[in-house]
Amino acid sequence: MFKRIDAFAKPREDLRQKSALGGFITLVASIAAGVLFLGQLYIYFTGVTRHSLHLSKSQWVPVPTLDSVGLLSLGGGHIPLKIHISFPHLTCSRLDLTHDGMSYKDPKFRQTHGMMTKVATRPLTEAEWRQSTGNSVEAKPSHTELHQGCGFVASYHVPKVGGAFTVGLSAAAWHEASTFLIMGMNMFNRGNQQKGGGTAGMFNTTHYIHHITFGETFPLTKNPLQNDMHLVENDTGGIALANVNVKLIPTKYQGFLSTRHQYQTSVTEHIVQPETLASQGSRFLPGLAVTYDFTPLAVHHVEARDSPLVFLSSLVSIVGGVFVTVSLITGCLVHSAAEIAKKID
Repeated sequence: MFKRIDAFAKPREDLRQKSALGGFITLVASIAAGVLFLGQLYIYFTGVTRHSLHLSKSQWVPVPTLDSVGLLSLGGGHIPLKIHISFPHLTCSRLDLTHDGMSYKDPKFRQTHGMMTKVATRPLTEAEWRQSTGNSVEAKPSHTELHQGCGFVASYHVPKVGGAFTVGLSAAAWHEASTFLIMGMNMFNRGNQQKGGGTAGMFNTTHYIHHITFGETFPLTKNPLQNDMHLVENDTGGIALANVNVKLIPTKYQGFLSTRHQYQTSVTEHIVQPETLASQGSRFLPGLAVTYDFTPLAVHHVEARDSPLVFLSSLVSIVGGVFVTVSLITGCLVHSAAEIAKKID
């Protein structure tokens, strides 16, 4: 019974005819099938990344009271903020960090942003000096040049709501600088600033952002707040405000083994001159001001593979399809050649 339904009837061995051309075609078909087979294996094991947009998860962040013990006790509605900036012309005594109007020197700052808050100021290292001044690797700074600048490093937690922080002139330093501006002293003229002599650049807010990161950064995109130079050149000795507006995009990266919640950043920035700061009554002092907010849309990046059944069917289709296609093409060519030969005869 099974013999009558056999769909794979085989011709007799003595009726088969083998040729060198047929062997060559078989070799080409085998190579093509092997390449496609290996390609399908690579695609399956590396997977594909699917991108989609979703509404970001709503966050409820309570407002901490004055006697609270910090955001770390308020649940998961916070992310770590890390800052590393170099100021080549400002000493550490003239710098201050404020977040939403509160200085890091205020004892309530640690209560608000967590007991793990760390803020450190120190003279520039040689590497920081080269990056912030644009000098070559061969340049060697003096001890005075390193101590005329300041390396500012901070890390603390912020709630998942919009806010702003500044790293720049302290209130006392700005009062001293504004006094010179009002009196119209020539210490801020461009000529002296270019020569770098005297006290021309003592309030110069030029700075180099090594990195500013909110939470865990998304590895597949470049952080725009990394290795960013803000060079200030004006008639007031380099006093200005670098205003940076940051949009944080919640990103969920789901791999084969783990899921990570990260943030992508979109940045716009511009320099605000001191005259504009004074005329508009800005609440920010010269230096760097970063205003950030979270977008309502979240991006999901999901790494996925096809099911094993789909994978196996693809492999079978590749191997079988290559040989069937080659067989059909070969048959057409052989029959066509035979018919032409008959007509010629």
